Amino acid sequence: MRENHSATKQKESFEASMAKRQSHEKEYAKRILGNRQQNRKSTTHTPFVGSATRKETKRKVPVTRRSNTYPPMVKRQGRKVNVPLKTSGAELQLPAFPQLKFGWRFISGAIFFLSLAVVFSFSSLNTFEVSAINLDGSQRLSTEAILSQVDLVGKAIISIKPEEIEKEIEEKFPSLETIKVSSGLPSTVNIKVVERNPIILWQTDESSLWIDREGYTFPIRGEAETLMTIVANGNPPEIATETSEEDTENEEELTILQEQRYPRTSVEFVEGMLSLGDYLPEEAVLQYDPQFGLGWQDPRGWLVYFGNDTSEIEMKLAEYEVIINTLQKNNLNPAMISLEFLHSPFYRMEP
Repeated sequence: MRENHSATKQKESFEASMAKRQSHEKEYAKRILGNRQQNRKSTTHTPFVGSATRKETKRKVPVTRRSNTYPPMVKRQGRKVNVPLKTSGAELQLPAFPQLKFGWRFISGAIFFLSLAVVFSFSSLNTFEVSAINLDGSQRLSTEAILSQVDLVGKAIISIKPEEIEKEIEEKFPSLETIKVSSGLPSTVNIKVVERNPIILWQTDESSLWIDREGYTFPIRGEAETLMTIVANGNPPEIATETSEEDTENEEELTILQEQRYPRTSVEFVEGMLSLGDYLPEEAVLQYDPQFGLGWQDPRGWLVYFGNDTSEIEMKLAEYEVIINTLQKNNLNPAMISLEFLHSPFYRMEP
């Protein structure tokens, strides 16, 4: 009986221990299952990685706080600036300055205007005022003569315009063929000229002129050797002014010549005077009359004129000899003979 009772107790205790163990295993299994589900939620599932996950170890980093005071944050809204004040929620609105961006063009422009301002400021000094000129190429024209007619002395060098000075000198000094003006700092004005070469001396009772091969007339200045002298009762004939409507450039040039103080005569007239000089009798002087043209005082006592056109001078001279022989045969002593027109000559007797 005792043996059966002890066996029964052992059996009951074994069953109780088994039941307790099973309950512990179930509880352990539930805990593991819960941990796995929690790990699956925290990790992302990829088709290329297995279901087993490794738990990351987290390191705890000590965090320290600094009690630094920063300046208040300034907020910009468009062209306004909001500055927070000490009172909570209070701000002060100030206009914002524009943000300027300086590029190379701005810098170069600033340098240019600064240089210009410096030049203008220094131009008011006496150092930059014209007091004299450098004249090159002139043999008869002096610097004093140019300065007496052209306003240069006392002017600022930056106000000198070479083109205008060239035009003014050309108008006031027709004896110059070419004119070139240049200026430089601090007060230098250079004038390079080429003078016309006179070949004819034109004398009247009022004044005298020089004439070059191109027909330009200009006043006598200095000394020059001429080929011949003309004693005249007036000015030489002016160049023809008839122009076509299409030739506008010629028209402008002739208008300028008409406005000049010393008008230009034709090249043909100059060549006529030179050619007529070859037939001039000894000790005679070539003369000019606005009505009858070129001629001379014949040593036999009368005036003879051949007009302005000397292209037929040999025929006119031959006709002149025929007229003289006819008059002498008739004992006539003329005062003037005109062969201006070859086919209609005439003579005048003494009054």
